[in-house]
Amino acid sequence: MTLALDVQGVVFDMDGLLLDTEQIYFAGFRAAMAALGLPPDDSIFIRMVGTNGPLGRQILSDGLAGRITLEDFDAVWDADIAARLKTGIPVKPGARDVAMRLRDLGLPYVIATSTRTERAHAHLARAGLADLFPDVIGGDQVARSKPAPDIYLAAADHLGLRPEVCVAFEDSPNGVRAAHAAGLHTVQIPDMVAPDEALRALGHTIAPDLLTGAKTVGLL
Repeated sequence: MTLALDVQGVVFDMDGLLLDTEQIYFAGFRAAMAALGLPPDDSIFIRMVGTNGPLGRQILSDGLAGRITLEDFDAVWDADIAARLKTGIPVKPGARDVAMRLRDLGLPYVIATSTRTERAHAHLARAGLADLFPDVIGGDQVARSKPAPDIYLAAADHLGLRPEVCVAFEDSPNGVRAAHAAGLHTVQIPDMVAPDEALRALGHTIAPDLLTGAKTVGLL
């Protein structure tokens, strides 16, 4: 089979791309704001999408502006998310199909997620994807969060490949900027945040779902 690009490896984001979790985190964020008597401010959460723990907490702290401690907010938010995920972690359409196709093609792949590595493995296991996605580069493994290119450079290095022969699948603007800056061909499957004009100017591929995105680079 001839691929549309010289694809030798694939890098996936996780939340919002493979796992349908961003909407759950967002619903929990809104519920926590309401439960704590804080005015709605979706922009805080939107700025956090695609960032690692330290940067996300800084954005949250700035947004809360001293009205409540991070610890108190996290306690309510975490409890709400845990309740919503009791029945399991939902998987995005196409995630299993694309992983199995890559195995058939013999192409190496890895997850590059802003989530901590240990937590990412736990979530993949709960979603029933641990066997298909055993390799994870978490946000705790690199110095700088997305949109810096660090995690995608680390992912390409993990695969033993040059970034330019890898394809990145991302959902968030921060993730797209990170992958693009690292030199990977980037395919965006928007989830929480639609690409604006400035993001589209990067010239990356935008697809409505993961299966369609994989087809654009000849993986399906």
